[in-house]
Amino acid sequence: MHVTPSETVYRLLQELSGLTGQPPASMVRELLDEAVPALELAIEAIRDVKRRPEQVQAAMARFADTAIRDLSQARLDLDTAMQKRPGRKPGKGREAANTG
Repeated sequence: MHVTPSETVYRLLQELSGLTGQPPASMVRELLDEAVPALELAIEAIRDVKRRPEQVQAAMARFADTAIRDLSQARLDLDTAMQKRPGRKPGKGREAANTG
């Protein structure tokens, strides 16, 4: 396999090589080895999309619903915590503080 990095990546690898004494090809190999778990997940996800698109779409919808629910709950928790801060009077908004 031959890989041609972008000019920016090439310059960064050259500088890093000069600083560490490690050849750029070795650094690229180490980076790719570190990426193996992410590559495996991507492959499995793509396989699932190709084999079972309806199930994957349903799973993504459930994931999105869960994320929205969790974010909404976090917002409620934050609002509740902010209302309980010392020195803050319940039911009074910022408008009441600006009486002129």
